[in-house]
Amino acid sequence: MTKETKMAGGGDAELMAAFAAYTEANDARLAEIEARGTSDPLTDERLSRIDRRLEALSLKMARPEAGEGKTADEDARSAAWGRYLRSGDDSGLSRLNVKAQEGPRVKSLPVMEAREGAGLPSVYGRMRVGGQVIWAARFKETKTTRRASSKGGPKVTEYDYSVSFAVALGEGPILGVRRAWANGEAFDLSGVVHRVYPGDETQEPDPLIEMIEGEAPAYRGTAYIVFEDLPLEAFGNRLPQLSVEVERVPPGGSEPGLGDVVTGVNIIPASGEFVYATENVREQRFPGHERALNAWSGEARADFLVSLDQLESDLPNVSRAALTVGWFGTSIEAGACEIHPGVETRERVTVPYAWQVAGVARGDAFVISRDEDGHPNYGGTPADRCVIGAIQEMKARGLSVTLSPFLFMDSEGFPWRGRIGVSTDGTAAARSEIDSFVSGANGFRRFILHHAGLAAEAGGVEAFLIGSEMVGLSRVRDATGAFPFVEALVALAAEVKAILPGAEVSYGADWTEYGAYVPGDGSGDVLFPMDALWTSADVDFVGVDWYPPLGDWRDGDDHLDALAGYAAADDPAYLTSQIAGGEAYDWYYADQAARDAQVRTPINDTAHGEHFVFRQKDIAGWAGAYHHERPGGVRAATPTGWVPGMKPVRLMEIGFAAVDKGGNAPNLFYDPKSSESALPPYSSGARDEVFQRRALAAVLPHWETSPLVEAAYVWAWDGRPFPAWPLKEEVWSDGGNWARGHWLNGRSGLAPLADVVADICARGGVAAVDVSGLDGIVEGYGLDGVHSVRAALEPLRAAYGFECVERGGALVFRMAGEGGVLDVASGALVEGGLKKTRALLDKAPARLRLTHVDLEADYQPGMAEARFDGGDARLVQDVALPLALGASRAEAVAGALLASAASGETAMCAFSLSALALEPGDGLRVEDGPVWRVTDVVDRGGVRALTCREEVAAMPRVRAGEAGSAPPAAPVFGGVDLVVMDAPSLPEFGEGVGPLVAAWADPWPGEVVVSAGLADDALSEAVRLDRPAVVGRLTEACGAGPVGRWDRANALDVYCPGGEFASLPEDRVLSGSNAALLETAAGWECVQFEQADLIAPDTWRLTGLLRGQRGSVPGDAAIGARLVMLDAAVGRARLGGEAYGAELVWQARADDIPQTAMFEDRAGLPWPVAHLRVRADQLSWTRRGSDVPESWAMPEAENAGRFAVGFDMGAGFGDPVVVNVPFVEWPVGAASARVAEIGADGRTGLWAVI
Repeated sequence: MTKETKMAGGGDAELMAAFAAYTEANDARLAEIEARGTSDPLTDERLSRIDRRLEALSLKMARPEAGEGKTADEDARSAAWGRYLRSGDDSGLSRLNVKAQEGPRVKSLPVMEAREGAGLPSVYGRMRVGGQVIWAARFKETKTTRRASSKGGPKVTEYDYSVSFAVALGEGPILGVRRAWANGEAFDLSGVVHRVYPGDETQEPDPLIEMIEGEAPAYRGTAYIVFEDLPLEAFGNRLPQLSVEVERVPPGGSEPGLGDVVTGVNIIPASGEFVYATENVREQRFPGHERALNAWSGEARADFLVSLDQLESDLPNVSRAALTVGWFGTSIEAGACEIHPGVETRERVTVPYAWQVAGVARGDAFVISRDEDGHPNYGGTPADRCVIGAIQEMKARGLSVTLSPFLFMDSEGFPWRGRIGVSTDGTAAARSEIDSFVSGANGFRRFILHHAGLAAEAGGVEAFLIGSEMVGLSRVRDATGAFPFVEALVALAAEVKAILPGAEVSYGADWTEYGAYVPGDGSGDVLFPMDALWTSADVDFVGVDWYPPLGDWRDGDDHLDALAGYAAADDPAYLTSQIAGGEAYDWYYADQAARDAQVRTPINDTAHGEHFVFRQKDIAGWAGAYHHERPGGVRAATPTGWVPGMKPVRLMEIGFAAVDKGGNAPNLFYDPKSSESALPPYSSGARDEVFQRRALAAVLPHWETSPLVEAAYVWAWDGRPFPAWPLKEEVWSDGGNWARGHWLNGRSGLAPLADVVADICARGGVAAVDVSGLDGIVEGYGLDGVHSVRAALEPLRAAYGFECVERGGALVFRMAGEGGVLDVASGALVEGGLKKTRALLDKAPARLRLTHVDLEADYQPGMAEARFDGGDARLVQDVALPLALGASRAEAVAGALLASAASGETAMCAFSLSALALEPGDGLRVEDGPVWRVTDVVDRGGVRALTCREEVAAMPRVRAGEAGSAPPAAPVFGGVDLVVMDAPSLPEFGEGVGPLVAAWADPWPGEVVVSAGLADDALSEAVRLDRPAVVGRLTEACGAGPVGRWDRANALDVYCPGGEFASLPEDRVLSGSNAALLETAAGWECVQFEQADLIAPDTWRLTGLLRGQRGSVPGDAAIGARLVMLDAAVGRARLGGEAYGAELVWQARADDIPQTAMFEDRAGLPWPVAHLRVRADQLSWTRRGSDVPESWAMPEAENAGRFAVGFDMGAGFGDPVVVNVPFVEWPVGAASARVAEIGADGRTGLWAVI
């Protein structure tokens, strides 16, 4: 086979025309740029900058800069500017008419273009964009010439086309490209060569563009993607219409993002048989029928690799990762608890390798319990091979890896591992139970040491944990007062250190476990049981899972922390104050009643001034002091072995749930299946990713800049790719926990509303803004081209409900309804008091239709509708917001907008100059009446006139994003079920010497090139198969049947996934239809069937059989015997003469396991003779064959041949005699006879016996 590649010329005019317009325009543009001496070909972006400057100048005419003196005209213009931006400036929704404002619009779908002067999108959050083609090479044509067979035959020439091009995606920097679509269908980018440039200010020119063009711009500030030699065959040899999903947050935000502060993560889920595999693992449901178990991201790659890619782009500062690997405990009673690696099912066959952990195969493994629907309660233990591969992959990416063995409890209620304990504390029996738990055949020691061995096999890890949060055991004492589990940990650390001498070894203590132990049994004891571990020479750092309370927030403004001057549960100042303060540091609650009443008891060590002893939060105090135990309440003169600052601290887990008031109890999590599931105290349960982000932004810099803590690992990053997880709950049952959980996946690319508004203002030249009053996150918003500031902000204002007022020469943004409420007496009003006006309800719309970008439908246009029963049914308000919204969020926005439109009452009033503090957005209440919101303010001499609007419910806050839509799984091609059949003569499949070949696979990989040869390393193409054959296997054995008449006694029960059979009338069957090859003990038998009935899923019963067709011999077919339908999917292999009689190696795809098959050219053998009869001591027969005319009266001479005849004279068949006529004398004493025709090549055909 030869290949020839060249740039396509005029041979395909249609292909070249597709880019002709673009390439001409691009060449002219580049020439113009070169003449100007500039290296930036994105002239449209430069023009948009000029337009923004011009817009800023025009805005300055309407609104003078802060600090400038104002004339009367300028004062009027300033007032107009305020009215222009702020909310509530008319009584309807006309301000939301996007078309009238010429702002951003809802498009049907983004389209890739190559248009001169077109603007580039600016994305906030996640959006789907088409982009602009900014460079393209000529189409490339590759000609492949091959012969039709390995031993000669005509030449076949095939042409393939590809093209290299670059598409500008928008303003950078972006976090990355998440998904792609080609011609509207999901497109797997991992299958093509491409490079994404984020659009930062340091990116370099693409090497391909530079190589082809000689020089190339770097396109700094512009995010773009380069496709190299994109194959076009799948797109009809045309350039596809491409679009991609990008993530971007505004640069220079008002507060740190997750990507700024997170430097270490815990990688979970710890369960899932192949969740950490770095290669595709497939479940083989039937030969050829395979489904990937770990490729759900939309890419044909292992999920873990995709998740690591997302980790690198979402959290670029992460340099450390702890890989958690789970086994399963069976009881919280230590003496009864066994620890096993578990599987989801024993009935699973996987390729390319089988599940195995610690030498335990699937068939012998512990089976995880199932829920009432029959689904496993956990994923299985990751296979050893997966863990080793995952460690190596993480290290190859530059991550410092910690291996963290993790214990799940597969027992009643699915409790926390910290519940494992004993009921015999303080006795010798307690030591005995712990010894059994640790050293039993299925004990804790085996669990830990196995993982140490995996780490060593993987080439080592930076750190290793010998367990975590076993607080129920580390506090247990024996009869002597010793702590046997701590002693076991010390011994275990030494064993692990011997296996991993280069690794840092430690234990992940619960935040209540690492320090002092105060039993609370009235003894007065204060003990430091873990110090024996922390001071061990084999332990390198103090590991702490840090989940203490980071607040005590309640609703309302009358609780203690609000009265202390803090604004909210996520107030950065409040969060910072709680790290080394608040509950578990300054004070504690004696019981639940005290908590509800906020009766706080101070934490003070009045006896010795060692406050850290009782402050569970006070890691710094604990680490920086000597530890004196107090047995019986008496302080020991000699401290433990701990020396202040003796070893560094690592926070092995730290994290916060994305839920309302998550700081009140960061250690709690929501999981309905577990008895531990709970929301933080006083939490509404509402999702709150803003809190999670701000809590981490407060805590992580505090610890990571501390000389005490050398690393912090945030819980958690999931090894399953977002958004496939959490959306595909049919694959992963825990997806519902993501919404209120500790996960970081999918949360870094959401843009804070305040940052989006500030960025839009800055782009429009409006620098003096205050966005501190804005709250929420933007899931997706795109500005395409150049728009005024107001037009760009209006969709956001409508959807998020914020106001804008001018104060002190700056624009101040705040959420609607956040302005204070001024209570006034009616006597304070002038000019006639409060004058109300109510619009007629029949002028209010009865329906509002909101068109938006549907976040849950691949960013296609979506529609939400709200209804108002009191409105005019003839009035329908249409609103279009170019924002990416989920269905529930869109419905909430539509409802709020309709409520605003339907609120018909307005009011006007006037005050003396004493009311100057009132401004738009503030509330006004007269004589305990309803609240009115000021919409406009006009000063007339000594009077301030106000226009007000009846207050309506505020727009729901958006403090969490949706996961969007789940990508379809990309096809992962597995092994092909290859069937090589040394079949009887079937000339309709072509002449020549070679077996028939069929193949089946689901999914079908396209054309399958089957190779054959005498050895694995001597394979050459034998046949090409362009479609899957119908291949089934018998579920019941079937005996041999009669020849030459219908077999009504036997039936073929065939399991055939993906295949179908059809019943046909008798005449069609007699004409040759419904033919198949059946694998029997006598070889491949040609059978036909009349009736096909589906008797079970994918299982058919074939009856009305014709056996031994086409010269084959009926034989017994065993369970599992293959049946192949004879149709156009079957091909004949072309083999050379050396293949005859040889056992050949066959292979369908390069990664398939080769198989062997003997080829004896059954098609070339004579057919068995028919009609054997014995009459008058003479044996006669009739010759059969494909070359015999179909005539009952053919001349005997034409039916002549050479035949071998053998007789059984009582001792078996003797040597045959050869005759040239179809009859022979029957010898006296013969019990039976057999006859076979001898072929022209001297081979004896199949025997017929009488």
